Amino acid sequence: MKKVLSIVLVLMLAIGCLNVALAEEKVYEATTPGHNAPITVAVTVDGDKIAKVEVTNENETIGVGKVAIERMTQRIVDEQSLAVDVITGASITSRAVLRGAEEALKDSGMDLDALKAEPEKPAPEDKEYTCDVVVVGGGGAGLASAISANQNGANVIVLEKLDILGGSTNVSEGALNAVDPERQVPQGIEDSVGKFIKQTYEGGHGVGDLELISYLCIHSIDAVHWLESIGVEFKDEIGTATGALWQRSHYPSTPSGNSYIRVFEKYIDEHDDLTVLNGVTVNQIITDENGAATGVIGTAKDGSTVTVKANSVILATGGFGANKDLLKEYNTGVWAHVDVTKLGCTNLALAATGAGIEMAREVGADVTGMSDIQLHPCGTPGTGLMENIRTSGRNRIFVNIYGDRFVNEGAARDTLAQAIFDQDEQTYYVIVNSVRYPSRDFVDNNGATIENMVAQGSVIEADTLPELAEKIGVDAEKLQASIDNYNAIVRGELEDPLGFVANNKADVEMTEGPWYACKKVPTVHHTMGGLKINDKTQVINTEGNVIPSLFACGEVTGGIHGSNRLGGNAIADCMTYGKLAGEMAAANK
Repeated sequence: MKKVLSIVLVLMLAIGCLNVALAEEKVYEATTPGHNAPITVAVTVDGDKIAKVEVTNENETIGVGKVAIERMTQRIVDEQSLAVDVITGASITSRAVLRGAEEALKDSGMDLDALKAEPEKPAPEDKEYTCDVVVVGGGGAGLASAISANQNGANVIVLEKLDILGGSTNVSEGALNAVDPERQVPQGIEDSVGKFIKQTYEGGHGVGDLELISYLCIHSIDAVHWLESIGVEFKDEIGTATGALWQRSHYPSTPSGNSYIRVFEKYIDEHDDLTVLNGVTVNQIITDENGAATGVIGTAKDGSTVTVKANSVILATGGFGANKDLLKEYNTGVWAHVDVTKLGCTNLALAATGAGIEMAREVGADVTGMSDIQLHPCGTPGTGLMENIRTSGRNRIFVNIYGDRFVNEGAARDTLAQAIFDQDEQTYYVIVNSVRYPSRDFVDNNGATIENMVAQGSVIEADTLPELAEKIGVDAEKLQASIDNYNAIVRGELEDPLGFVANNKADVEMTEGPWYACKKVPTVHHTMGGLKINDKTQVINTEGNVIPSLFACGEVTGGIHGSNRLGGNAIADCMTYGKLAGEMAAANK
């Protein structure tokens, strides 16, 4: 009996202690605007400590905002501070998490001033590394080249100035153009490498380098198979990216261009001889007495110097779409009549600065096509970011502020952008319905839902077309006529005077609500000009010779796309030439 009583007393004491512990923990919540939709932050407080920070409701971008949420919530707990560093490349979401946590803690009784005080940081220490191949830039092209080099026996270090990997690939829709009979033939799509080369060359207004174009168009299917070999899964259905001109766009099975980056990150995690150093801004290429690249020098976020010595250097730093000075200097081509510096940019502003181009020019590199700047019709008013309902794909129409269709939605991007500039107010609406979004919580290819886009105020919804017309301020009869004409084109009863040609397997009539409208503007999307390379990704100097041990791939290069890039050719470029750059750099021993 005494033993039973003792056990009961112990259990009662334990339960009492547990209740006291539970009683000490309190959860505080706050909702604040995020990047894509409102986010709710829940902070668990245990006495005078932050026990847990969670974001319980969000719709942030895969690979960008979602990464920031994961890291920021952990940093706040680990450092017991609201003065933690934001995630560069995802600063809007980072600050939203901090703002939500602060709002939640206002009623907790904790000392907010102390939590927001800047902590002391240790003095920075310079670092030096040695490897076979150093890659500057951790976007799609850079990571593809790093993995390719590693697969070919190289010890690789990647330097990325942002805190996240992926660059522009991360926030793209992921379309990759390739001639693929295995997928295209079952869809009734006739295609050929010759057609791909012709459309890429002519779509670029006949000024692209045919040697570079040919390599891209012939070998992009090899890039598809290579990506599949390391874990990327593509849909069986071939689509058409905005301005692709043909159905040969491969889309990953999971949403968006981040699909590639997730696979790349998994590969990196599994290979100790492939190292990524985030938060390092490279500002100099090291060369020897013969002009060969032998490494790079950069600066870490803490101000320390990072030096990497290597047998080969691969530049994959992206374009200059967010660099207003370079845009102003070089905008003498297709868009010379437009002040592109007043437009937004789809790329991450901290990434698309043209730094790689400028560094390479300091060691004698030549450039080509710098005036070839591409605008995209899918810009968000005010920012230029490519968000919300996208213009790619099928089953959508573009209407101006009066409700009239004004352009062939399948035209090249420069044609689309110019048509928008020709409209009053230089803006338009992309109109979709239940065909594209069967429910409010349907998750699209970019991980977004209509429910959250409406909550953020970026998309207008209505049960009927007349109601939608009223909400967006267009003429209801004109909007109805635009939809009726589109449906007649899809049925094959009308030849579109604007030039749109329906595909009977991809396009269907738009008849049933709900209906959705999203306002769009042209935005700077891609800079086709950049470093001059040959079809081995070797960088060429101003005298026409190869710069030894220096390679480049992705948007930092020029000559491939001419003065207008086809939609879906950027990812093809990054992966095809990234794979090749890795092979070439690894062999350079």
